[in-house]
Amino acid sequence: MHELSVFVDESGDFGEYDFHSPYYIISMVFHDQIVDITNDLEKLDEEITHIGLFDHCVHSGPVIRSECEYKEYSLEERRRLLKRLITFTRKIDIRIKTIGNT
Repeated sequence: MHELSVFVDESGDFGEYDFHSPYYIISMVFHDQIVDITNDLEKLDEEITHIGLFDHCVHSGPVIRSECEYKEYSLEERRRLLKRLITFTRKIDIRIKTIGNT
């Protein structure tokens, strides 16, 4: 039996229009659980743990802007974290579909 996991995230602001950030974006990831990415996730988790983030969910915006729990990390440490995320996404089979105004 197939099981589909759905992850939804948003970015932007419903407030007054600002030309610096004119979009409100909703992203969805659909993962067919029959496709096993356990080893890839374990490797990513292990690599994130090595840089001092234990049982952690990475949010790339704060990493880029050096906010919250990332403010004590150097630029190079934050780059390494983002590179690990990029490597993970390149290794797994991902298909992208854009809907809306582009």
